[in-house]
Amino acid sequence: MSLADQRYVELQVTSHFSFLRGASSPEELLTAAAMLGLPAIGIVDRNSLAGLVRAWDAGRSTGVRVINGCRLDLYCGTGLLVYPTDRAAYGRLCRLLTLGKSRAGKGGCELHWDDVATWSEGLIAILIPDSDDAKTQADLVSVSSIFQERSYLALTLQRQPGDALAWHMTGPARPNSPNSWPPISPPIACPTLWRSTRGSLPTRRLCPKWWSS
Repeated sequence: MSLADQRYVELQVTSHFSFLRGASSPEELLTAAAMLGLPAIGIVDRNSLAGLVRAWDAGRSTGVRVINGCRLDLYCGTGLLVYPTDRAAYGRLCRLLTLGKSRAGKGGCELHWDDVATWSEGLIAILIPDSDDAKTQADLVSVSSIFQERSYLALTLQRQPGDALAWHMTGPARPNSPNSWPPISPPIACPTLWRSTRGSLPTRRLCPKWWSS
């Protein structure tokens, strides 16, 4: 069974429009997704929608659907993936980003939960649980109260270079530090997606049903 048959979709793909975080262009990402047989991918750059026009054009040429979105890095440290469900919601997301960038100045974006609540209508949100349990629990309360049935929690398999080798090593010869594990080769079928993750295996998330509507 192919990835497409399993309806797997990568919802957090960062392009080189996320400065110092993404390495691949939207065209490269969509081409790689087509090579893997993915039906769609979600482009979510950091506090930016800059790559979506080029991603949309690449999606038309490759046949891979682009799920328009953005990663919001809030001032409190919370990460949210947001996806507009219609044109009006896309406009509200643009207004939200404009507000954050006007506060922080060039290259920055300062947003708070109150700002998100004000412009949340029509947006689907996925909380990224990158904080400790106490903060994640508080963030869950916030995201569920704001987005209600349009709120989700990301499930991420954390992978590091050398994990596959480490899992098969036994006995006292196994290194104690992940940094000492030799790196494994990137997937041959998809060098672009490997490069875009800056040396770690791509994370995989469960795909909510809404993406196919």
